Amino acid sequence: MLWLIDIRVAKVTSVRRSSLKSRSNPPVADCVGNTKVNKGEPIRRYVLASLAALLLATATGCPETTEAPTADKGPQIPGDLRRKRGNNKDRRFILLVRLRMATIEVPLGTVSGSEELWSYLDEEPIRALRSATLGRNGIRIGIGRSDTWDDLAKVLKKMTGREVKHSTLGALPGDPLAVVLKVNQPAQTIFVSYEDRTLSGADYPPGENLLTFSFSLDEDDPSRAIITGVPQVRSNKRKTRYVRSSGGFRILNRPTIHTFRQLAFQLSVPNRNFLVIGPNAESRRETSVGHRFLVRRKKGVEYETVLILIPEIFAAPLKTKAP
Repeated sequence: MLWLIDIRVAKVTSVRRSSLKSRSNPPVADCVGNTKVNKGEPIRRYVLASLAALLLATATGCPETTEAPTADKGPQIPGDLRRKRGNNKDRRFILLVRLRMATIEVPLGTVSGSEELWSYLDEEPIRALRSATLGRNGIRIGIGRSDTWDDLAKVLKKMTGREVKHSTLGALPGDPLAVVLKVNQPAQTIFVSYEDRTLSGADYPPGENLLTFSFSLDEDDPSRAIITGVPQVRSNKRKTRYVRSSGGFRILNRPTIHTFRQLAFQLSVPNRNFLVIGPNAESRRETSVGHRFLVRRKKGVEYETVLILIPEIFAAPLKTKAP
């Protein structure tokens, strides 16, 4: 089964010529509702020119969703725009990240026991230590180039035998977006292998197994999207909590979230390239994170799940009020 979901992320940015300075450390959420934002830091000088070029190319609006990414080098900085920065004074624009997500279910061993899919992917962007830790827990991650999508799509169609289905979801930069992998799970025991190769297990309450993401733009390079992800268990049972806010205390009734922080990952993905998350051979261990999250049984047959995320970055002008 193959699903394609269109997720749109937007960020409003105001740029003034007089405040163009260097900028680093883009805002990134920690995937559990705590967004870290660096305030008051202007964007690099070259970003203005690149976004101005992108505005010219997208003045008629964002293109419609398609089933495959197209070759695109991302925002460019033409020389004539470098010389005409003065015309962009007080320019206001909105940066958009449209994220298309494909979810694939195939019989157990189709992906975890074969290199056919992974041969198209680069697994180097994840540092070796984190990649090894994810691997021991049954999770494998790689990035594919947009020019290899057609070949990969043929492999996916051969695996599933079905066409792509899609729908649209919305999200804001830095806000957590939970992808529910397994619902109505009974109480479960999950063992985690840590970076020092120690193994620790814990019991988790009935609930849902999630892969939670947050998305933001790399403000040092607007042609890249930063994707952060982490596995979580969300309990069915809700608890009442008192939370302090600006207006005093509030009573909230929320489920308990159990986060596997040691398995969190973050990648910078170029525009229109794609991120693939799937199981490996270690997911055969029933108490592993990979098995609990990416393998499920339907009508007596075990299936494994593969996620594909495709970021597409656009810019659109905003209307400004007359002074």
